[in-house]
Amino acid sequence: MLLQERNPQLHEFVPRSFANSEAINIFIGGLTMKPIVILILLVGVGLLIGCQPRDPVQEATAKLKPVVDAYVHAWNTGKLDTLSAICDPQVVAYVGTTSAYRGLDSLKRFITGTRTMYPDFKVTVEEELYVGNHAVTRWIITGTNTVPGDFPPTGKSFKVSGLSLSRFVNGKLAEECMEYDRLYLEQQLGFKLTPPTK
Repeated sequence: MLLQERNPQLHEFVPRSFANSEAINIFIGGLTMKPIVILILLVGVGLLIGCQPRDPVQEATAKLKPVVDAYVHAWNTGKLDTLSAICDPQVVAYVGTTSAYRGLDSLKRFITGTRTMYPDFKVTVEEELYVGNHAVTRWIITGTNTVPGDFPPTGKSFKVSGLSLSRFVNGKLAEECMEYDRLYLEQQLGFKLTPPTK
């Protein structure tokens, strides 16, 4: 049976030479006679969609966000047991151009010292972005200076925002570069900026 005989409505739109083509009629006949073709097409489309490359941001977020969450949890609770699982042994951090800590033991002392001076110290992540092996987080830190440390306790509280650019190696935190207004933090604690004398 020819295409035009099976589908008379195509008579006006398909040239006779094309409609009488044996290959075309076999193909169309197969489509009309074998509903299984629809299933094959649907499976093919599903496979094609499934083989699309993953979104690199979603991929990095899935891999690195749990590490950042655990790191923030350690800062907020003082529970440092998980740090060895999420931090490179040679982890390093900078505040501006100054090294804050080098190595896992130094990081633990840094967190412990901070939480000693500010027992209610808290990090709140406001925004985060993950790409490749890097994370950018915008955070707010708060705390009240009630225990002596680098200076006598002031009894005052602070609240400042900052940014961290973090680099990861093999899924572990290897480097963190932090920026925040340290002068503003210290002014909230009662320190004053004294102009230099001549």
